[in-house]
Amino acid sequence: MAQSEKLGDSSRVDEVLGSHLRRHGNSLGDLTTELPMGSLGGKTIQRDGPGGALTPRGLAETYVGGPDMENPMAFVPGRANMDRPGANVTPSELLGVVLHGLKEAGLADQSMPRVAETVARFTAYLEQGLGIRSVHAIGKDHVTGFVLAPLPESSGRQQPAVATMHLRRTALRLYFRIARQEGLIEGDPTVDLHLPPRSRVAVRPLTSDEIALCRSFSLKSLTATRHPAAFALAEATARTSEIPHIRVSDLDLERGRVWLHGSPKTATRWGYPSQWGLLQLARRVEAVKGGGEHDPRLVYRGTGSEESRQAASCIAISETLERAGLAQEPDVRPLSIVAWAGRCIFTETGLIDEVAWRTGMRSLDRAARLIGWDWKDHHEQDSKRSPS
Repeated sequence: MAQSEKLGDSSRVDEVLGSHLRRHGNSLGDLTTELPMGSLGGKTIQRDGPGGALTPRGLAETYVGGPDMENPMAFVPGRANMDRPGANVTPSELLGVVLHGLKEAGLADQSMPRVAETVARFTAYLEQGLGIRSVHAIGKDHVTGFVLAPLPESSGRQQPAVATMHLRRTALRLYFRIARQEGLIEGDPTVDLHLPPRSRVAVRPLTSDEIALCRSFSLKSLTATRHPAAFALAEATARTSEIPHIRVSDLDLERGRVWLHGSPKTATRWGYPSQWGLLQLARRVEAVKGGGEHDPRLVYRGTGSEESRQAASCIAISETLERAGLAQEPDVRPLSIVAWAGRCIFTETGLIDEVAWRTGMRSLDRAARLIGWDWKDHHEQDSKRSPS
């Protein structure tokens, strides 16, 4: 049964975790040591490890899922000190700010604990593994060491999988993004951290963690509406050839859908934006209504050719991918967002025809390629499992 413990404001990351990291060469294995993390000051956190031990996942899930706090920032020790220019903010103090910021980042339910756990591990890695006491001392070498850190195995340390490295980098990009927004740090040490591609295909689906990262970077400012609206439409399976034609009248915000007009390669259909996407589209409607046009287009406002319209939509999404640090990935394109939506549909339904219908694909084979599903391999595996 889970136990709980009240922590004092002055607590830090427990030295037990630091000892674990040092014993394993700062590797980031499946930690089950007690971790009375201290940046939450007085918050009750749940122990979910063996024998009631507190793991990084337990810490992250407890804090991020804590709806009982009207003002989570009140639980970050030294908040008044952090507001002073040049304040010496510790990684533990920044962790509290970042975990709160993750609530606003639009992460999917399955992504939130994973990303929160990663930034909690990063904090322990900095403070207890490397002895860093100020966020201003975090450099590219520290970030690279964390992202590439090996995993402990019974036969020795093993290099992390490409997907694991990408997850770590994505989580840290959100970490530094939130820190910069709060004015607690300058720059992003992950900017020039290049990793092997996640796949060998021309276009792969983004992960839910990467979608959350892009949502954050689409908001260049508090008043920005065009880039987040374009990204929201892509999440609803709109292609760059369809986005320029979508008008205010195509939105049905009450039912949470948008009418997509199709293209030479896609069928007309309803698209279903995420909750984050509906919010951005509603903001965009308010922004474009003031222009005096009866039924304005949502994203493209010019009068250019069909090619220039599609190019403008492609640029709007590509700029978000660029700011999120994903544009240099050889298998990431604007279509990767649609592929993510198709992957979510397949995960939800298990039906490739549902993916084809809801993404506007006229071919089941093309729908399968879009989401990276090899139906032939799946069929062969089912045949091997079937009794002869």
